[in-house]
Amino acid sequence: MKKLCIFFVSMLFITCNTSESSKPVFEEKVNLEEDSLIETTLILDSISTDQDSLINFEKDSVRNAYENDLSLEIKEIEEEKIDPISEDCMLFLEDYAAAISSFSSLLESIDKNPENINLIIARSSQEEQMYAYSSNPQMFQCIQNEAFQKQVDILNNKRDKLISK
Repeated sequence: MKKLCIFFVSMLFITCNTSESSKPVFEEKVNLEEDSLIETTLILDSISTDQDSLINFEKDSVRNAYENDLSLEIKEIEEEKIDPISEDCMLFLEDYAAAISSFSSLLESIDKNPENINLIIARSSQEEQMYAYSSNPQMFQCIQNEAFQKQVDILNNKRDKLISK
């Protein structure tokens, strides 16, 4: 009887172990399904990342074209969507761009007619006027805005390129 009881108890353990071993197989299938869901999610995330990088590339190329364009026209930049430039500060930027354009035109006139003393005298006055924008009190008020600061940097780079021609 003892042997029979041991036999049944051991069969019970084996049966319990067998049912538990079938359970992990089911869990593995679930895990596989979860893994495939994770893989799908990762694939979708990588597609959206690719699209984001494409959009960023387009924005960067537009930004580079604007920065390399020497027309001195003030165009909206990405930072302005986050923190818009006030109307007074935008007028200041336009005045600064006009001063740069005027000075650049004067330099071209001097190059065409280097003996004209009036142009040479006007150069120092206009150059001083153009560089005075950097110490203008309105500049200090507006420079707190990141978009304004970036626009000033762009204008300064354009100024340097125009002057160094």
